[in-house]
Amino acid sequence: MKRIGLRLKFIILLIGIVAVMLVVNIFSTQNMQLRQAEAEMLEKAQILSQELDAFWTFMEINETRINTDSDGEEDFKGLYCVVAAKSVCMLFSTETDYKIQYTNLKTRRKADAPDEFEITALERFNNNPEVREHYALTEFEGEEAFRYVKSLYITDSCLKCHGDPVGELDIFGYPKEGMKIGDVAGAVSIVMPVDTYLNGLQNNITQQALLLGLLLVLCLAAVFIAVSKLVTRPLAKLESVAQQIEKGDFDVDVSGIGYRDEISDLSLHISTMANELSGFYGELESKVSERTLQLEEANKELDYRKHQLEIINEKLQKDSEYKSEYLATMSHELRTPLTSIIAFAEMWERTTGEKSAKDLHTVNEIKINGQILLNIVNNILEMSRLEAGNTELSIEQVDLVDIFGMVERTVNPLAEKKGIDINYSVESSVPVFKADWEKLRRIVENLVTNSVKYTHRCGIVSIRAYFIERDSKTAVINIIKQHSLIIGKPLVGGKDYVAIEVCDDGMGIVQENLGQIFEKFKQDSQSAYRRYKGTGLGLAVVKELVELHGGTIGVQSVSKQGSTFTVLLPIEKQKGSLQ
Repeated sequence: MKRIGLRLKFIILLIGIVAVMLVVNIFSTQNMQLRQAEAEMLEKAQILSQELDAFWTFMEINETRINTDSDGEEDFKGLYCVVAAKSVCMLFSTETDYKIQYTNLKTRRKADAPDEFEITALERFNNNPEVREHYALTEFEGEEAFRYVKSLYITDSCLKCHGDPVGELDIFGYPKEGMKIGDVAGAVSIVMPVDTYLNGLQNNITQQALLLGLLLVLCLAAVFIAVSKLVTRPLAKLESVAQQIEKGDFDVDVSGIGYRDEISDLSLHISTMANELSGFYGELESKVSERTLQLEEANKELDYRKHQLEIINEKLQKDSEYKSEYLATMSHELRTPLTSIIAFAEMWERTTGEKSAKDLHTVNEIKINGQILLNIVNNILEMSRLEAGNTELSIEQVDLVDIFGMVERTVNPLAEKKGIDINYSVESSVPVFKADWEKLRRIVENLVTNSVKYTHRCGIVSIRAYFIERDSKTAVINIIKQHSLIIGKPLVGGKDYVAIEVCDDGMGIVQENLGQIFEKFKQDSQSAYRRYKGTGLGLAVVKELVELHGGTIGVQSVSKQGSTFTVLLPIEKQKGSLQ
């Protein structure tokens, strides 16, 4: 961007101020003098109308004498007040640029008919007796003029021609109007040319503008010279000194900058600063050299530590891989005998023959504990696969009725041992959809097993599946509001969801522990003497498998009142249903 000097900025600012002042002065002067001219013309019009009134009154007083002969007999000579006044107005209008006439809304002669301006004035007089005059600067016959209209009222002498009876012909042969004393008899209209006033006004404004412009130009020149000498030149010298310091040359000369003012004080401060910087710069160079050597040694030490960390990380990575492989292998090897133990126990139950209560209890304990152990082994195996990144989804059509039935057969023995009532329900609106059947079964089984585990004897666990259509934003919003913690993909409108809700009336979860229940090896109570044992992998596996499906899991829990876990899986509905 192009640099703009301080001097140019001052010039632009001052020119702007001068221009604004000139414009404001011209408009204010024009407005003031226009009002003054209007006041003068109003005064002249009022005086002229008063003179006409005086002449009218004179004629009204002497009309009897004028229209009487020397013997005192009536001798009408056709000279009445109105005739004399109109004649005077005509003579005055002929000899001057003024135009004066008497007019009314209803006139006896077409020549006396009012124009629009006079009609407006007469209507005002008729509507409001308080209004006696109407005036304005306006256009008349294509030229600017000052117009003045003053109201006239019926007096006793006017009744001879305009009074009662209505319709009777007066001495001039016109029918009488039946007017009363005090009625508006009409108005005198005066039109005054304003060319002389406007020309004088324009000349006066031009002279004042030129005088003020000259004065402002002189002030501008004086300010420009003062700014150049007192501000811009000293600042230019200070800029040169600053550039010298910027280049590392601290031997500066500030003498002669400023005239015992703020700039001279600033130059002295800059000189002092330059001397101090010179000392600091020398000291800094020695410290920088020292610090550079120290940094080089530190960098060598960091490189060595970095190499050691890389070696340790490689070893930890290998150890982690060995651990995952070992856990996967161990879990896989344990599943076979555990499955066989559970299968043989079920086979023994199905054999014929009399069995004692003790034998049935023993075999049932074998099945239950074997199932618990098998579930732990499955979770360890699943988590090992997830950590190793070897887990892939096997997508197929899934019916939640089948999955709930499989989970029911697996978990019910555990629930019966504690006398817990489990309710399974799949709403008819839930469609067949695509997912990994086995992993979805693992999600439901882990959630139900977890609820059974933390529910007191004779409690209730409910498992419900329902469908949320893509247009049902309210349902999604309600789930977000109701759950204390939501993990996974953000819930959005415009998608179909299948919701799996597992609710229990068990011990619940303390609020401060909600954030860690989905972490590996974490439980609500971490005490070695906790009542409920377990590896803490169940919910961690659920979280990983739900996120693998692109879903969301939420939890709402109150300590000692129970918990509700809700899994939402985005789906595409499949045609047909196995329900």
